[in-house]
Amino acid sequence: MDIQPVKPSDISAVQHLIAMVSELDVLPLFNAQGKEEYKTRVLPDIESTFDESMFTAIKAEHDGEVVGFGALRDGNYVTHLFVSKSCQGTGLGRKLLSSLLDSTSHKEIRLRSSVNAVCFYEHHGFEAMAEEESFNGIRFVRMSLVRP
Repeated sequence: MDIQPVKPSDISAVQHLIAMVSELDVLPLFNAQGKEEYKTRVLPDIESTFDESMFTAIKAEHDGEVVGFGALRDGNYVTHLFVSKSCQGTGLGRKLLSSLLDSTSHKEIRLRSSVNAVCFYEHHGFEAMAEEESFNGIRFVRMSLVRP
């Protein structure tokens, strides 16, 4: 699978990927308020990650289909990391995360992990900064990776 920067023409494919993965892995963990907040506020905000002045955004393609997406804001904050169900468990998430981390010289990288992804990030060196939190019904764990 080829990892490369996103292009403006990828927006709809990335939005579709995120919506599909979210429907299966993220939304079931939220209450009704969280689901509504996510669908009306979080999903429509994906387009902002294509702003190269603030984000490093990458995609993975397989047979012409976007199967992975990651975004790093201001070089120190992972805002998105999504892998299609068909590619989960193949190492693609690790490759996307490594690519994002390799793109920055920042020593500390932070993120808000969805509850279902905490173990993934812990496996890659991130540590929880606090207990699970919730904002408008969206559950997450603040995490940080401090590099030498």
